Amino acid sequence: MKLAPLKQRLSNRTLAWLCVAALLFSLLPLYALSFYNHACYDDFGFSILTHDAWRSSGSWLETVRAAVQNTVGIRQTWEGTYATSFISALQPAVSGEHLYWLTTLILLSFFLCSLHFFLKQMLVRVLKADRSTFWMAFCAVAFVMIQFVPDLSEAFFWFNGGVAYTLMWSFMVLRMGVWVRFAHAEKKGARLIFGLLLVLLTVIVGGAKYSTVLFALLAEALIAAWAFWKKRRYRFVSLLCLLLLAACFVFSAAAPGNTVRAATLMGGVSAPVAILQSFYFGFALMGSWFSLPLLVVWALVAWQLSEALHGCAFRFNHPLWITILSVCLFCAQLAPTIYTGNYLGDGRTVNTYFYTFVLMSCALVLYWMGWLARQKEYRTAYAAIGTSRKDGLRIGALAAAIVLLIVGCLSYRPDKEAEQGLQNMASLSALRSLLNGDAKAYDEAMSKRDAALNDPAQPEVVLEPVEDIPEAFMGDALESDNLEYVLNLYAEYYEKQRVTVAEGE
Repeated sequence: MKLAPLKQRLSNRTLAWLCVAALLFSLLPLYALSFYNHACYDDFGFSILTHDAWRSSGSWLETVRAAVQNTVGIRQTWEGTYATSFISALQPAVSGEHLYWLTTLILLSFFLCSLHFFLKQMLVRVLKADRSTFWMAFCAVAFVMIQFVPDLSEAFFWFNGGVAYTLMWSFMVLRMGVWVRFAHAEKKGARLIFGLLLVLLTVIVGGAKYSTVLFALLAEALIAAWAFWKKRRYRFVSLLCLLLLAACFVFSAAAPGNTVRAATLMGGVSAPVAILQSFYFGFALMGSWFSLPLLVVWALVAWQLSEALHGCAFRFNHPLWITILSVCLFCAQLAPTIYTGNYLGDGRTVNTYFYTFVLMSCALVLYWMGWLARQKEYRTAYAAIGTSRKDGLRIGALAAAIVLLIVGCLSYRPDKEAEQGLQNMASLSALRSLLNGDAKAYDEAMSKRDAALNDPAQPEVVLEPVEDIPEAFMGDALESDNLEYVLNLYAEYYEKQRVTVAEGE
């Protein structure tokens, strides 16, 4: 008996739904693990005043006032990054440790929403791509950014570190999306709304860490230069945004606390050496982050957007110069941390480099594809790609892409890990902690510690170190090299006379 042949192609709409389902399914372990998380280290240090305000008044208005006071104090004693200081003071555990799970909800969800808004403006509003194309591109890019993030704990499970870098990077991407929306707004009301939002986001990004601000500042300068060169109607708005962002950067960099913090850092180098090293380490990072999963994403994005690229008004005349400029822009963000500390930064800092690399590399693939679409010798092959895209994706091509993706995931090994494997991916690492009981054991031990620290009948508290900590979490602050500082933080935050570690530990 002859069997009916299987359908040889998947429609683009079906493929888009599959991508959305795969992304959502991959995020479930991360959100589930967040319910076992607890505050750590600088979460306490940045929120002592706000915690006191909430405990004494129970008012969010008073707590916000305390956050402002805390930001002013940090500017004088530690750093001038006002946006990160203010938001960090409002960490979820201020009103109760049981709410710290909101950390992942805030950081990861805002990251996804910002990336979604930015890509929608670029792909749908600028390139005129259809919804299926947009959703596939968004899911593919978001999947790689999250699953292969260099330091998962400092990206989405630590409020203080995540706010300073992942959240501020998300604000920067959101600002870029608002810029595109403002530039394409036809109605005066829409231009006014998005213009005001652009100003607000500029002020917020101006108070971020200097690696993020420098990248945003250089990107804004390029936008302003291009706008004046092309005589765009928004060129003076771009100039004003550039000046505002520069003013915020100067205000942040001029904070007295920066001098205090600089004295605690070792190994700073001169500005010229920092710039040279930023290129050296920038190329090294880009090389280390190239992978089969990223290659699959490039192929999917290029194939899906081939039709939109062929029909858009951009000329794509300078792929080589755009590539060089993009690489320079990527490397520039490394310079601040190298200059101040002669190193690339902690995991939370490197995370933002990774986000930028994935997004920028996808953009460069599209630019080169657009250039190829306008070359006579490639038009026949490019037309075939566009025709294939209209007909949907062949089952064989999808199977090949899945195999490459699996092989790439199997070979994935972060810098901190000794072995390669799927367990190193963000969601599978979280799932393993949920299934083997590490998450539950950690939550029980930390909840016991929280209860003792919140007990007014115990003026002195002896803490037991916590073991079997999920890899996605920051760990136990008692294992820090700066134990005395941590114990003093606990004592001041919970108003204890003394906090110590159990003997024999």
